[in-house]
Amino acid sequence: METQEEGPPVIEVEVERLDPKEAEEGAASRWGGAFGPVLAGMVIDVLDIATFGATGLYIGFLLGAPAGWYLARRLGLDPKRAFLAAIGCGVYCTIPFTSPIPVATLIGVWARTRQSA
Repeated sequence: METQEEGPPVIEVEVERLDPKEAEEGAASRWGGAFGPVLAGMVIDVLDIATFGATGLYIGFLLGAPAGWYLARRLGLDPKRAFLAAIGCGVYCTIPFTSPIPVATLIGVWARTRQSA
């Protein structure tokens, strides 16, 4: 009579392969999550520079508010917070003498560090 020794139990694993297109989208969303708030701040600061001087008093709000709304919605803010961000961006692009200070970029960096914490 032969006795057979039993080995370790066999574990079966199911593998789900991702479509290469889905893998690329996942990488893009990781990059967007990492740099999204900072890049949004840079865009608003560039608009602030473009609306330098008297131009900002006339069209600063008209350029800053829609850009702020769009960027806030792309970053996943709900409509109420996106509206507040749009108002803030519009006012920021209207106020004179804010061009040398990248306030929007600094806020983006601060928001990104709060996300990771």
